[in-house]
Amino acid sequence: MAAILAFASVGALFTQPILASENGSMIENVLDNALPTNNNDNDNNNPTASSSGTNSATSAEFANGVPTSTSLSCGQVVRESVTLSANLECSTDGLIAGADGITINLNGFTIAGPGGESSKVGIMLANNDNVQVTGGTVKGFQAGVLNTGGSGNTISKVTFTENQIAIFNTGAKNTNIETNNMFSNSIGVASHSSTGTQLHQNMLTDNQLAGVTLVNSATNVLDFNTITGSVNGVFLDGQSANNNVNTNTIVQNSGVDINNGNGLPTNINANGFSDNLCHTSVPDGLCIGR
Repeated sequence: MAAILAFASVGALFTQPILASENGSMIENVLDNALPTNNNDNDNNNPTASSSGTNSATSAEFANGVPTSTSLSCGQVVRESVTLSANLECSTDGLIAGADGITINLNGFTIAGPGGESSKVGIMLANNDNVQVTGGTVKGFQAGVLNTGGSGNTISKVTFTENQIAIFNTGAKNTNIETNNMFSNSIGVASHSSTGTQLHQNMLTDNQLAGVTLVNSATNVLDFNTITGSVNGVFLDGQSANNNVNTNTIVQNSGVDINNGNGLPTNINANGFSDNLCHTSVPDGLCIGR
């Protein structure tokens, strides 16, 4: 029960106003307070890669109509569609979207960061609309993708691992998160003050603290996802309303599979839960297949 109620403190942190420059410290606060007994003093991370990450591509071929990058480097602002042709190993942030309507195609390659305990972001979408991120691996960052303030962005077919938060939405609208694989992060998907997210057909396994957390977020849909091996499978705080959690498999989580506002009746925040295969919920009665 202590682990279940611990997410109340996460909610309190999330509802504080956010400045763009404070995203890093906000993530740190969320993680530091998610489980009050989890005090880890190992903040001095030995970066797994100190290279600037300039890739070694030598051609400007096209892949699926999108130009292949010949010169991407860590920390670069990307203003046109790109396709990776080599791994990026970063001691800084990975890539930063700098225009609307572009595609960042990882093309099966990996963007690797200096470690989950760092303050770095793998791919940053800051007030960008209709950006697509697809097809590779993002590992070893504080946030794999930080999606803040944008609308209509899509994150698909990406593997996220060894990040603090795989995908962090804050102030985002109508984000499509589909067919991704998120494992061995601290949190799979964290959403703050975001609306209209479609979280569809993702695999979230062994993310330590939570599979999905929604805080002060409305009209989001979670369906056909598999969420297992966390403390909380899906957590919605008391300020998250009119969300639908349908037809998911949410099992073998050590705390609780579905948590609606630490036991808040669903008629209070109008969240809908139907056809979810799970075993434990707060309040009771949100699962089938018990």
